[in-house]
Amino acid sequence: MRFITTLCAVALMTPVPGLSQMSPAEAPRVDAGSRVRIAAPVFGGNKRVATVVSVTGDSLVLRQGVSTNYQSVAKSDITGLEVSRGTHTRKGKGALLGLLIGAGAGAALGYVSYKEPTCQGFECIGEIWGPSSKSGNAAFGAAIGAILGTSVGALIGMHSTESWEPATVGAK
Repeated sequence: MRFITTLCAVALMTPVPGLSQMSPAEAPRVDAGSRVRIAAPVFGGNKRVATVVSVTGDSLVLRQGVSTNYQSVAKSDITGLEVSRGTHTRKGKGALLGLLIGAGAGAALGYVSYKEPTCQGFECIGEIWGPSSKSGNAAFGAAIGAILGTSVGALIGMHSTESWEPATVGAK
């Protein structure tokens, strides 16, 4: 018993860095060639997407799109600066969301639209081989809805978006 008490006391005395003791991650630096989204009074109330051509002591020189015109922005005028971390799609997320919505909607429609078979014998092969209960029809509807929903969700998620991260201006 004394060993366990001593072990607990030693464990409690061991220094463990807490979350408040960890140094914050540094914001990425913007250097020449970086793709940035910048807000400054020069651009009005909008943010502009541009490529940094050069970084001087007091300004950033930017090029927008494929233009050959450069624009200089003073570092003191910059009110917001973000650097691009690349593009990505949301196909997986869209497919999963489509699967859930499609399966749910298909199950509900299948359950509500079920009708008892009225024919006898081989005159209505489709009704004989089809679902024979509301729950069976709901499961069939869920499967069809899941396939359609997954396809539509993946198609919608194929649109690529750009990820942005707050940044600081690199020194030259």
